[in-house]
Amino acid sequence: VITDLEPGHRIVAFGDVHGDIEALKNFLVIAGVMDPLSSVEEPLWSGGTTICVQCGDILDRGDDELACFRLLSSLSRQARDAGGQLIMLYGNHESLNTVGLFQYVNNGGNKEFERDVGAAIDAALDSNRWRLMFAGNQASRWCAFEPGGLLAANLLANMKVSVVVGRTVFVHAGLTAAHVDEYGSIEGMNQAARNWIMQPHHGENDYFGTYETVA
Repeated sequence: VITDLEPGHRIVAFGDVHGDIEALKNFLVIAGVMDPLSSVEEPLWSGGTTICVQCGDILDRGDDELACFRLLSSLSRQARDAGGQLIMLYGNHESLNTVGLFQYVNNGGNKEFERDVGAAIDAALDSNRWRLMFAGNQASRWCAFEPGGLLAANLLANMKVSVVVGRTVFVHAGLTAAHVDEYGSIEGMNQAARNWIMQPHHGENDYFGTYETVA
């Protein structure tokens, strides 16, 4: 909840990114929060004290989902140092990915996860048997987004369900009084989401299985 703002404090919000890195960059540049001379690989925050809220659905449908997260995460760190903020919210597509529902994923997006995540795990373990745990369901993607997974602590636990900035409530899709009552407050919802994503909801991972290789 961010309510102690000076009159005229600049607030920018935007929604569904869906793995489209070029559209994301174009928006951020037009919104004045990313230096137009910087790149998606090395973005530079130019928003000063602007508060920028990304309202969920970074994932699915596009080919550069991890690249979008890297870009936004980098700008978020830089914004904090400059006295601004870039806040990422959960959308339904982030929630779908955390429970292994990948029906809206593009083949190009899966290839990105195989290249950036799966290949690195294969190399680190000198084995691909860890993939057996995910029963053929996009192992590289699911191990990144599952509760307690690779991105749980450093990325997903820092995302929020909802945030109040000034007199505006930001959320993906909608928020009802029943939601707030159930969790006690918006911060209660955010804390519940953090607790859920940080804890594995299954037994210990078996990284080596019982087979010599996985097709």
